[in-house]
Amino acid sequence: MAEQNDDAGEKEFEASETKRRHAREEGNVPQSRETNTLALIFGVLVAGYVLQSVVGGGVFSDFSSMLYHADSFSHDIFESNGEETRRALNTSFVRVLILLLILAAVVILSLVAQRAITFSAKKIQLDASKLSPVANLKKKYGTQGLTDFLKDAVKLSFASVIAFIYLVQLARDYYASTAIELGHFAEFTFEQVIKLVMWFFLFQFLLAAIDLPLQRQIHSNKLRMTREEMKKEMKQNEGDPHIKQQRRQKGQNIAKGQMMQNVKDATVVMVNPTHYAVALKWDPNSNMAPVCVAKGVDHLAARIREIAIENNVPIYSDPPTARSIYALVDVDEEIRSEHFAAVAAAINFVERVRKHM
Repeated sequence: MAEQNDDAGEKEFEASETKRRHAREEGNVPQSRETNTLALIFGVLVAGYVLQSVVGGGVFSDFSSMLYHADSFSHDIFESNGEETRRALNTSFVRVLILLLILAAVVILSLVAQRAITFSAKKIQLDASKLSPVANLKKKYGTQGLTDFLKDAVKLSFASVIAFIYLVQLARDYYASTAIELGHFAEFTFEQVIKLVMWFFLFQFLLAAIDLPLQRQIHSNKLRMTREEMKKEMKQNEGDPHIKQQRRQKGQNIAKGQMMQNVKDATVVMVNPTHYAVALKWDPNSNMAPVCVAKGVDHLAARIREIAIENNVPIYSDPPTARSIYALVDVDEEIRSEHFAAVAAAINFVERVRKHM
Protein backbone atom coordinates (compact mmCIF):
# COMPACT_ATOMS: atom_id res chain seq x y z
CA MET A 1 0.00 0.00 0.00
CA ALA A 2 2.82 2.37 0.86
CA GLU A 3 4.44 1.67 -2.48
CA GLN A 4 1.22 2.52 -4.32
CA ASN A 5 1.00 5.79 -2.46
CA ASP A 6 4.54 6.62 -3.51
CA ASP A 7 3.73 5.90 -7.15
CA ALA A 8 0.67 8.15 -6.97
CA GLY A 9 2.45 10.77 -4.86
CA GLU A 10 3.03 14.40 -5.59
CA LYS A 11 4.84 15.09 -8.85
CA GLU A 12 7.48 17.38 -7.40
CA PHE A 13 10.20 16.93 -10.05
CA GLU A 14 10.46 18.31 -13.56
CA ALA A 15 10.42 15.66 -16.27
CA SER A 16 13.84 14.24 -17.05
CA GLU A 17 15.29 14.42 -20.54
CA THR A 18 14.78 10.66 -20.84
CA LYS A 19 11.05 10.92 -20.10
CA ARG A 20 10.64 13.85 -22.50
CA ARG A 21 12.39 11.87 -25.22
CA HIS A 22 10.19 8.80 -24.65
CA ALA A 23 7.05 10.97 -24.67
CA ARG A 24 8.07 12.51 -27.98
CA GLU A 25 8.82 9.09 -29.48
CA GLU A 26 5.27 8.03 -28.54
CA GLY A 27 3.80 11.13 -30.21
CA ASN A 28 2.99 12.79 -26.89
CA VAL A 29 3.84 16.40 -27.72
CA PRO A 30 2.18 19.71 -26.77
CA GLN A 31 -0.20 21.08 -29.37
CA SER A 32 -2.27 24.23 -29.41
CA ARG A 33 -5.55 24.01 -31.34
CA GLU A 34 -5.80 27.78 -31.28
CA THR A 35 -2.36 28.13 -32.89
CA ASN A 36 -3.31 25.64 -35.59
CA THR A 37 -6.53 27.59 -36.22
CA LEU A 38 -4.50 30.81 -36.37
CA ALA A 39 -2.21 29.23 -38.96
CA LEU A 40 -5.24 28.14 -40.98
CA ILE A 41 -6.73 31.65 -40.95
CA PHE A 42 -3.34 33.09 -41.86
CA GLY A 43 -3.23 30.63 -44.75
CA VAL A 44 -6.66 31.87 -45.85
CA LEU A 45 -5.35 35.45 -45.84
CA VAL A 46 -2.25 34.50 -47.83
CA ALA A 47 -4.34 32.49 -50.26
CA GLY A 48 -6.75 35.40 -50.53
CA TYR A 49 -3.89 37.76 -51.35
CA VAL A 50 -2.61 35.36 -54.02
CA LEU A 51 -6.13 34.93 -55.38
CA GLN A 52 -6.65 38.67 -55.55
CA SER A 53 -3.20 39.68 -56.81
CA VAL A 54 -1.90 36.79 -58.90
CA VAL A 55 -4.67 34.52 -60.16
CA GLY A 56 -7.59 36.65 -59.07
CA GLY A 57 -8.45 38.16 -62.41
CA GLY A 58 -8.84 34.78 -64.07
CA VAL A 59 -10.85 33.23 -61.22
CA PHE A 60 -13.21 36.18 -60.90
CA SER A 61 -13.64 36.25 -64.67
CA ASP A 62 -14.43 32.51 -64.74
CA PHE A 63 -17.03 32.66 -61.99
CA SER A 64 -18.55 35.88 -63.34
CA SER A 65 -18.88 34.22 -66.72
CA MET A 66 -20.63 31.23 -65.14
CA LEU A 67 -23.05 33.46 -63.25
CA TYR A 68 -23.86 35.86 -66.07
CA HIS A 69 -24.13 33.12 -68.68
CA ALA A 70 -25.86 30.53 -66.54
CA ASP A 71 -28.35 29.77 -69.29
CA SER A 72 -25.56 28.92 -71.74
CA PHE A 73 -23.83 26.63 -69.24
CA SER A 74 -27.19 25.02 -68.41
CA HIS A 75 -27.77 24.31 -72.08
CA ASP A 76 -24.22 22.94 -72.42
CA ILE A 77 -24.72 20.56 -69.48
CA PHE A 78 -28.21 19.27 -70.24
CA GLU A 79 -28.40 19.58 -74.02
CA SER A 80 -24.78 18.97 -75.09
CA ASN A 81 -21.88 16.93 -73.80
CA GLY A 82 -20.84 19.60 -71.24
CA GLU A 83 -17.41 20.11 -72.82
CA GLU A 84 -17.42 23.89 -72.36
CA THR A 85 -18.46 23.58 -68.69
CA ARG A 86 -15.73 20.99 -67.97
CA ARG A 87 -13.11 23.21 -69.58
CA ALA A 88 -14.14 26.20 -67.48
CA LEU A 89 -14.26 24.16 -64.25
CA ASN A 90 -10.87 22.53 -64.93
CA THR A 91 -9.26 25.93 -65.45
CA SER A 92 -10.76 27.27 -62.22
CA PHE A 93 -9.83 24.09 -60.32
CA VAL A 94 -6.14 24.42 -61.22
CA ARG A 95 -6.12 27.99 -59.96
CA VAL A 96 -7.96 27.14 -56.74
CA LEU A 97 -5.66 24.15 -56.17
CA ILE A 98 -2.79 26.60 -55.73
CA LEU A 99 -4.70 28.20 -52.87
CA LEU A 100 -5.37 24.83 -51.22
CA LEU A 101 -1.66 23.97 -51.38
CA ILE A 102 -0.85 27.28 -49.70
CA LEU A 103 -3.29 26.49 -46.88
CA ALA A 104 -1.76 23.04 -46.38
CA ALA A 105 1.79 24.44 -46.37
CA VAL A 106 0.97 27.09 -43.75
CA VAL A 107 -0.65 24.55 -41.41
CA ILE A 108 2.32 22.17 -41.75
CA LEU A 109 4.75 25.02 -41.04
CA SER A 110 2.74 25.85 -37.94
CA LEU A 111 3.05 22.27 -36.68
CA VAL A 112 6.78 22.25 -37.42
CA ALA A 113 7.22 25.54 -35.53
CA GLN A 114 5.47 24.00 -32.52
CA ARG A 115 7.63 20.85 -32.89
CA ALA A 116 4.33 19.00 -32.93
CA ILE A 117 5.06 16.68 -35.87
CA THR A 118 6.17 13.23 -34.76
CA PHE A 119 6.00 9.80 -36.33
CA SER A 120 5.07 7.12 -33.81
CA ALA A 121 4.02 3.55 -34.57
CA LYS A 122 2.16 3.53 -31.26
CA LYS A 123 -0.28 6.14 -32.57
CA ILE A 124 -1.45 3.90 -35.41
CA GLN A 125 -1.75 0.73 -33.35
CA LEU A 126 -5.24 -0.47 -32.47
CA ASP A 127 -6.13 0.70 -28.96
CA ALA A 128 -9.18 -1.00 -27.43
CA SER A 129 -9.67 1.90 -25.00
CA LYS A 130 -10.36 4.22 -27.94
CA LEU A 131 -13.26 1.96 -28.96
CA SER A 132 -14.76 1.91 -25.47
CA PRO A 133 -18.01 3.95 -25.29
CA VAL A 134 -17.50 4.52 -21.56
CA ALA A 135 -13.97 5.87 -22.04
CA ASN A 136 -15.10 8.11 -24.90
CA LEU A 137 -18.00 9.48 -22.84
CA LYS A 138 -15.64 10.25 -19.95
CA LYS A 139 -13.31 12.03 -22.35
CA LYS A 140 -16.13 13.97 -23.97
CA TYR A 141 -18.06 14.89 -20.85
CA GLY A 142 -15.24 14.84 -18.31
CA THR A 143 -13.22 17.78 -17.02
CA GLN A 144 -11.22 18.17 -20.24
CA GLY A 145 -14.33 17.91 -22.41
CA LEU A 146 -16.15 20.49 -20.30
CA THR A 147 -13.16 22.84 -20.45
CA ASP A 148 -12.97 22.54 -24.24
CA PHE A 149 -16.73 23.15 -24.51
CA LEU A 150 -16.53 26.33 -22.40
CA LYS A 151 -13.55 27.57 -24.43
CA ASP A 152 -15.36 26.97 -27.70
CA ALA A 153 -18.54 28.63 -26.37
CA VAL A 154 -16.64 31.78 -25.33
CA LYS A 155 -14.76 31.83 -28.63
CA LEU A 156 -17.98 31.41 -30.62
CA SER A 157 -19.66 34.22 -28.66
CA PHE A 158 -16.87 36.70 -29.36
CA ALA A 159 -16.63 35.62 -32.99
CA SER A 160 -20.39 36.08 -33.39
CA VAL A 161 -20.20 39.62 -32.00
CA ILE A 162 -17.38 40.48 -34.39
CA ALA A 163 -19.25 38.98 -37.34
CA PHE A 164 -22.50 40.78 -36.43
CA ILE A 165 -20.83 44.19 -36.14
CA TYR A 166 -18.97 43.70 -39.39
CA LEU A 167 -21.96 42.37 -41.32
CA VAL A 168 -24.06 45.37 -40.28
CA GLN A 169 -21.39 47.62 -41.74
CA LEU A 170 -21.10 45.35 -44.77
CA ALA A 171 -24.83 45.67 -45.48
CA ARG A 172 -24.44 49.45 -45.56
CA ASP A 173 -21.51 49.11 -47.97
CA TYR A 174 -23.60 46.91 -50.24
CA TYR A 175 -26.33 49.52 -50.40
CA ALA A 176 -23.68 52.06 -51.32
CA SER A 177 -22.22 49.75 -53.97
CA THR A 178 -25.17 49.77 -56.34
CA ALA A 179 -23.12 51.84 -58.75
CA ILE A 180 -20.43 49.13 -59.00
CA GLU A 181 -20.30 47.38 -62.34
CA LEU A 182 -21.55 43.82 -62.32
CA GLY A 183 -18.16 42.63 -63.60
CA HIS A 184 -16.47 43.92 -60.43
CA PHE A 185 -19.18 42.93 -57.96
CA ALA A 186 -17.61 39.52 -57.21
CA GLU A 187 -14.24 41.16 -56.58
CA PHE A 188 -15.85 43.75 -54.27
CA THR A 189 -17.57 40.97 -52.30
CA PHE A 190 -14.29 39.07 -52.03
CA GLU A 191 -12.52 42.13 -50.60
CA GLN A 192 -15.19 42.45 -47.91
CA VAL A 193 -14.80 38.78 -46.98
CA ILE A 194 -11.02 39.20 -46.66
CA LYS A 195 -11.55 42.13 -44.30
CA LEU A 196 -13.83 39.99 -42.14
CA VAL A 197 -11.24 37.20 -42.10
CA MET A 198 -8.64 39.76 -41.00
CA TRP A 199 -10.76 40.62 -37.96
CA PHE A 200 -11.06 36.92 -37.14
CA PHE A 201 -7.28 36.60 -37.54
CA LEU A 202 -6.62 39.35 -34.98
CA PHE A 203 -9.07 37.75 -32.56
CA GLN A 204 -7.53 34.30 -33.06
CA PHE A 205 -4.04 35.75 -32.58
CA LEU A 206 -4.99 36.81 -29.05
CA LEU A 207 -6.38 33.34 -28.32
CA ALA A 208 -3.25 31.61 -29.66
CA ALA A 209 -0.95 33.91 -27.66
CA ILE A 210 -2.71 32.70 -24.51
CA ASP A 211 -3.26 29.06 -25.48
CA LEU A 212 0.20 28.12 -26.80
CA PRO A 213 2.20 28.77 -23.58
CA LEU A 214 -0.72 27.38 -21.57
CA GLN A 215 -0.71 24.07 -23.48
CA ARG A 216 3.05 23.77 -23.13
CA GLN A 217 2.78 24.32 -19.39
CA ILE A 218 -0.05 21.77 -19.10
CA HIS A 219 2.00 19.24 -21.07
CA SER A 220 5.04 19.91 -18.89
CA ASN A 221 2.95 19.42 -15.74
CA LYS A 222 1.61 16.10 -17.05
CA LEU A 223 5.17 14.86 -17.56
CA ARG A 224 6.33 15.83 -14.07
CA MET A 225 7.67 12.93 -12.03
CA THR A 226 7.19 11.62 -8.51
CA ARG A 227 10.13 10.71 -6.31
CA GLU A 228 9.46 7.02 -6.96
CA GLU A 229 9.48 7.56 -10.73
CA MET A 230 12.81 9.37 -10.46
CA LYS A 231 14.31 6.47 -8.50
CA LYS A 232 13.05 3.90 -11.02
CA GLU A 233 14.44 5.87 -13.94
CA MET A 234 17.82 6.29 -12.26
CA LYS A 235 18.02 2.52 -11.70
CA GLN A 236 17.12 1.88 -15.34
CA ASN A 237 19.67 4.40 -16.56
CA GLU A 238 22.43 2.75 -14.53
CA GLY A 239 22.51 -0.06 -17.08
CA ASP A 240 22.08 2.16 -20.14
CA PRO A 241 25.42 2.41 -22.04
CA HIS A 242 24.34 5.69 -23.64
CA ILE A 243 23.61 7.27 -20.25
CA LYS A 244 26.87 5.90 -18.83
CA GLN A 245 28.84 7.44 -21.68
CA GLN A 246 27.11 10.80 -21.20
CA ARG A 247 27.82 10.71 -17.46
CA ARG A 248 31.46 9.73 -18.04
CA GLN A 249 31.94 12.51 -20.60
CA LYS A 250 30.36 15.06 -18.27
CA GLY A 251 32.68 13.96 -15.45
CA GLN A 252 35.70 14.25 -17.72
CA ASN A 253 34.69 17.76 -18.78
CA ILE A 254 34.29 18.83 -15.15
CA ALA A 255 37.63 17.27 -14.26
CA LYS A 256 39.38 19.02 -17.16
CA GLY A 257 37.90 22.34 -16.11
CA GLN A 258 39.14 21.90 -12.53
CA MET A 259 42.51 20.66 -13.79
CA MET A 260 42.98 23.80 -15.85
CA GLN A 261 42.25 25.93 -12.79
CA ASN A 262 45.05 24.09 -10.96
CA VAL A 263 47.63 25.19 -13.55
CA LYS A 264 47.41 28.76 -12.22
CA ASP A 265 48.84 27.66 -8.85
CA ALA A 266 51.49 25.27 -10.22
CA THR A 267 55.18 25.63 -9.35
CA VAL A 268 56.45 24.64 -12.78
CA VAL A 269 55.15 23.22 -16.05
CA MET A 270 57.40 20.61 -17.63
CA VAL A 271 56.96 20.18 -21.36
CA ASN A 272 57.93 18.29 -24.44
CA PRO A 273 57.84 21.48 -26.51
CA THR A 274 55.07 20.41 -28.87
CA HIS A 275 53.14 17.42 -27.52
CA TYR A 276 53.24 16.92 -23.72
CA ALA A 277 52.78 19.20 -20.71
CA VAL A 278 52.59 18.37 -16.98
CA ALA A 279 51.98 20.97 -14.28
CA LEU A 280 53.67 20.23 -10.93
CA LYS A 281 53.08 21.84 -7.55
CA TRP A 282 55.58 21.62 -4.69
CA ASP A 283 55.24 22.90 -1.13
CA PRO A 284 58.72 23.26 0.43
CA ASN A 285 57.18 23.29 3.91
CA SER A 286 55.69 19.80 3.55
CA ASN A 287 57.29 16.38 3.44
CA MET A 288 55.46 15.47 0.24
CA ALA A 289 57.05 15.12 -3.16
CA PRO A 290 55.85 17.42 -5.95
CA VAL A 291 52.30 16.64 -7.06
CA CYS A 292 51.01 16.49 -10.63
CA VAL A 293 48.08 18.94 -10.70
CA ALA A 294 47.43 18.87 -14.47
CA LYS A 295 48.61 17.04 -17.55
CA GLY A 296 47.73 16.92 -21.20
CA VAL A 297 48.77 16.02 -24.70
CA ASP A 298 48.50 17.91 -27.99
CA HIS A 299 45.77 20.62 -27.82
CA LEU A 300 45.31 20.11 -24.06
CA ALA A 301 49.07 20.48 -23.57
CA ALA A 302 48.99 23.67 -25.61
CA ARG A 303 46.19 25.00 -23.40
CA ILE A 304 48.19 24.19 -20.25
CA ARG A 305 51.16 26.14 -21.65
CA GLU A 306 48.88 29.10 -22.50
CA ILE A 307 47.44 29.24 -18.97
CA ALA A 308 50.95 28.96 -17.50
CA ILE A 309 52.16 31.91 -19.58
CA GLU A 310 49.08 33.98 -18.67
CA ASN A 311 49.72 33.36 -14.93
CA ASN A 312 53.55 33.67 -15.00
CA VAL A 313 54.11 30.00 -14.17
CA PRO A 314 57.63 29.00 -15.35
CA ILE A 315 57.86 26.49 -18.20
CA TYR A 316 60.75 24.02 -18.23
CA SER A 317 61.54 21.87 -21.25
CA ASP A 318 62.45 18.26 -20.44
CA PRO A 319 60.85 15.95 -23.04
CA PRO A 320 61.76 12.54 -21.50
CA THR A 321 60.59 13.52 -18.00
CA ALA A 322 57.42 15.20 -19.30
CA ARG A 323 56.47 12.07 -21.26
CA SER A 324 57.29 9.77 -18.34
CA ILE A 325 55.28 11.75 -15.78
CA TYR A 326 52.35 11.95 -18.21
CA ALA A 327 52.39 8.16 -18.66
CA LEU A 328 53.03 7.08 -15.05
CA VAL A 329 51.53 9.72 -12.74
CA ASP A 330 47.82 10.55 -12.48
CA VAL A 331 46.48 13.98 -11.59
CA ASP A 332 46.68 14.70 -7.82
CA GLU A 333 49.36 12.03 -7.36
CA GLU A 334 52.98 12.54 -6.22
CA ILE A 335 55.73 12.00 -8.75
CA ARG A 336 57.70 8.76 -8.60
CA SER A 337 61.22 8.38 -7.24
CA GLU A 338 62.73 8.10 -10.72
CA HIS A 339 61.50 11.61 -11.45
CA PHE A 340 63.04 13.26 -8.37
CA ALA A 341 66.34 14.32 -9.97
CA ALA A 342 64.79 15.79 -13.11
CA VAL A 343 62.02 17.58 -11.20
CA ALA A 344 64.56 18.94 -8.69
CA ALA A 345 66.48 20.42 -11.61
CA ALA A 346 63.29 22.02 -12.88
CA ILE A 347 62.49 23.51 -9.46
CA ASN A 348 66.07 24.85 -9.15
CA PHE A 349 65.55 26.46 -12.54
CA VAL A 350 62.37 28.09 -11.25
CA GLU A 351 64.16 29.41 -8.16
CA ARG A 352 66.95 30.93 -10.26
CA VAL A 353 64.42 32.57 -12.58
CA ARG A 354 62.52 34.08 -9.66
CA LYS A 355 65.71 35.42 -8.07
CA HIS A 356 66.49 37.34 -11.24
CA MET A 357 62.95 38.73 -11.59
